[in-house]
Amino acid sequence: MIVVVVVLANMVGSSIRMAFGVLINPIEINFNWDQGTITLAYAISNVVTALFSPVAAWISNRIGARKSMMIGTIMLFVGILAIGYIRTPLEFYVYVGGLMGIAQAIILIPLIPSAMVWFRRHLGLGIGLIMGSWGLGPALATPLIGFLVGAFEWKSAFAILAFGTALIMLILIALFRNRPSDMGIEAYGTLPGDKNIDKTKPDSELLTKFNGYMRKTSAYWNMSSIHFLGCVGHSVILVYIIPLAIQNNMSVLQASSLITLMSGTSVLSRLVTPMLCEKYGTKFVMGCFYFLQGIPVLMLFGVSDPLMFYGFALFFGFGLGGESAGFPILMRQYYGFAPSAAPHGTQMLWAGLGMALGGWVGGIFYDIYGNYNIAFIISILSSFAGMASIFFLESTNKLLIPKWEDS
Repeated sequence: MIVVVVVLANMVGSSIRMAFGVLINPIEINFNWDQGTITLAYAISNVVTALFSPVAAWISNRIGARKSMMIGTIMLFVGILAIGYIRTPLEFYVYVGGLMGIAQAIILIPLIPSAMVWFRRHLGLGIGLIMGSWGLGPALATPLIGFLVGAFEWKSAFAILAFGTALIMLILIALFRNRPSDMGIEAYGTLPGDKNIDKTKPDSELLTKFNGYMRKTSAYWNMSSIHFLGCVGHSVILVYIIPLAIQNNMSVLQASSLITLMSGTSVLSRLVTPMLCEKYGTKFVMGCFYFLQGIPVLMLFGVSDPLMFYGFALFFGFGLGGESAGFPILMRQYYGFAPSAAPHGTQMLWAGLGMALGGWVGGIFYDIYGNYNIAFIISILSSFAGMASIFFLESTNKLLIPKWEDS
């Protein structure tokens, strides 16, 4: 049950920003803003989420994921609703970049660490389901947002989106529980004789001390840099594939379907990657998916045929899904059952900076050169650099800090 709740919360919480590309053309037409101006809001949103991620992790550790999600939902509702009333780029930056950036950090950061608490064993299964939701959300949201913006007035479209999002999140929060003990059950995969690790709240002094130990391991920082590079690689594509397709005579809905197809394909690789990591080795599997994220981008140079766009979406989506799905497995292999909100928050900080950089540079280079070729080169090189960095990670055969409570 809790996995279903986290899956749905991930879908709702991540889908709005992941579907940002569908807004570029309507805003360009309705407000006469250039692409660099528009996508700066996307960059600011990711930077704000990134910088606020460690704070969101701290909030989650102190008050619990459930209360954190409630705060984030209120901010997300206000941010989406306010987009309907924008008149200037500054307002767009405040609502999308500020409010929604903070809201997404508060909602999404606690979800993965909270879900990990519910699995004593078979973590790959649970994380696979949750990671799959990251692909399913944009797959459903992108055409929906494209339809709303095309079928309704600007204010009405975002009012519908805001109230619908808030309603779904409130239902999910009502069903959510922070830990198995809150429901009087044990974590999935618990065997007789296993030590009880399900504490209501970790000791704050112990938590602070262990976070300091984690920061001294190279894996703590290397995982963050790998996240950064991977996110630069795919954010270029997620933001600019729709404008590129529209320039090549595809309709807004047809172009939106590329994100749907890409995200739908990514669901499969998100589902299987954590389990593949447990079976064949996390570093090897993650390296393969970073390669599969980078190599298909070569197809976009000079592309004009709709069939090529759809072929690219299928191919790229598979690499996109597997690129990030191995990180929770790495954290379990490196840090065991210790509280993982801090490393996850730091990784999300760098991931957000990567999303911001990749999502913005395409607009800047387009405004200068009239095409996205340089941005695509940056995307490819970033994915390949991430692949190379993965193989410099420590071995996953043993914990980096054994018996963390005694460390």
